[in-house]
Amino acid sequence: MTHPPAESATDWKRITFLALAILLALRILLLAVSPLNLYADEAQYWRWGETLDWGYYSKPPMIAWLIHAVTSVLGNSEWAVRLPAPFLHTLGAVLLFHLGRDMYDGRTGMLAALGYALMPAVILSSAVISTDGVLMPFWCAALYAVWRLRAGTGGWVSATGLGLALGAGLLSKYAMIYFVIGIMLTLLIDRDTRRALFSRYGLVALLVAGAVFAPHMAWNAAHDFKTVSHTVDNANLGGHLFNPENALTFLIDQIGVFGPVSFLALVFGLFVVRSQDEGLMGRDRWLLCFTLPVLIIILGQAVLSRANANWAATAYPAASILVAAWLIRARANRTLWFAVAGFTFLALQFVPDLPVLVRLGLGAVIGGGLLLYAALVKYRPSGLLWFSLSLHAALALGFTTISLLPLQSSTALGLDNALKRTRGWDQAARDVFGYAQSVGATAVLVDEREVWHGLDYYGRNRTVPLLSWRRYGVPKSFSETQPLAAPLDQRVLVASLHPGMRPMLRSEFETFEPAGEISVPLGKRSNGCPLSRTFVLYVASGYKPQVHDAAWEAQFDGKTEFPLAPCPAKKDQ
Repeated sequence: MTHPPAESATDWKRITFLALAILLALRILLLAVSPLNLYADEAQYWRWGETLDWGYYSKPPMIAWLIHAVTSVLGNSEWAVRLPAPFLHTLGAVLLFHLGRDMYDGRTGMLAALGYALMPAVILSSAVISTDGVLMPFWCAALYAVWRLRAGTGGWVSATGLGLALGAGLLSKYAMIYFVIGIMLTLLIDRDTRRALFSRYGLVALLVAGAVFAPHMAWNAAHDFKTVSHTVDNANLGGHLFNPENALTFLIDQIGVFGPVSFLALVFGLFVVRSQDEGLMGRDRWLLCFTLPVLIIILGQAVLSRANANWAATAYPAASILVAAWLIRARANRTLWFAVAGFTFLALQFVPDLPVLVRLGLGAVIGGGLLLYAALVKYRPSGLLWFSLSLHAALALGFTTISLLPLQSSTALGLDNALKRTRGWDQAARDVFGYAQSVGATAVLVDEREVWHGLDYYGRNRTVPLLSWRRYGVPKSFSETQPLAAPLDQRVLVASLHPGMRPMLRSEFETFEPAGEISVPLGKRSNGCPLSRTFVLYVASGYKPQVHDAAWEAQFDGKTEFPLAPCPAKKDQ
């Protein structure tokens, strides 16, 4: 077995931990001062955390448990709901430092840890609470535990830790199953991994993982496998199953997730970086087993149907170490720098919600900066790591600035559309529930899950029930699980966001009287059109649910009530 080279005199651990501690402090400070509302998924996870269970409508329970643990001590403010996120990502980065150091050296561990902590997806995920953020430290812990067992430096503690990490990861997000695929591949190609896991240590890890995950599966069995079936539905494999144009979208999205320089270095590294050291190549292949399968599977999902950008996020802990190791030891390569600069410029032209001139300017500045820096470092690939860290640090600063901007400033920069999901829910809740109280409503009914979750969190002190209409007659989201029934149907305030659903809603009530509207301004689009969250209000009674079949839907084709007046698009200035 090839061992990592001896450490230099530089204290890479102290440097890494100091940088991560500073970053963690800054992220906590941002949470404390951020004016952004919770978006719908965050509000949903908070609601789940109000009642502890072994599973929830669409996700395993770990995220709800963490939110419950924090909010039961610190209260239900936005920063408390989100507080676990920066700590979880910092823990993931610490584990990657140790793994990178053990596999290669301390410098690689440092650059891998900082590359992970500053990659764009983690910058965003540290400011919100999401299942990806909860999953990542368990993924990193499992990687570290498997490697220690493979290297012969781990024992019962590593075996137990691997089992706990696997089980807790599955309780965080089912994407942890990709890790199992990675283990299976390493077993096929790597003798040392087979030796380590086909042993009593591997058996202990398997038993511990099963014991941790079993209660959640028992809960699913008792609830018609609700969470599992929702995950299958999310794959959306019932439609047209060949969409090759989605492949390009997926790859561009991954540039945004991992960072332009990092992702392109990963792609080029697969073909350009070579080593004669079989020990190093063995480690490279081992890491690729936890990187490539995720990317290939989600790329296939994108082509078959669709794939969200974050679905491949678990590829990047191992990729962070891999890219750092490759670029540190690679020889000077002018072609690599020019290719990365060119593709970075092109990728930035696909960034949504930014005016064309801004995208061109960003592409020119970053691409030109890459080439200038390349000349300064004599085209050594290790310089790409430092440029990438600097670029991501600037991105983090930009994200922080944008999140703190007042409405007028974000409007001037054309960023309101990107921020709209995290604005206006507090005002909407005050207005809607205030109106409900003034008309003596027995319930408030809405026609969108995001609206339900926004009003649920920001109207958590309400005195009337909040319900979500079931367009399809059966629940299609957690918000629709509580049906509208007597006596809730005596005097219902309907707050409708969708003009096309209002005729459908009207058909299910004996009385359905218009009662005005509530409009919450959210800024402007980049073309100058105003952004708002506008609710058309009705006071309804006598709920008479219809059979929601195809014939019923067909009655309302093309019908709307009170649609918003279209805004004439303006050319970008």
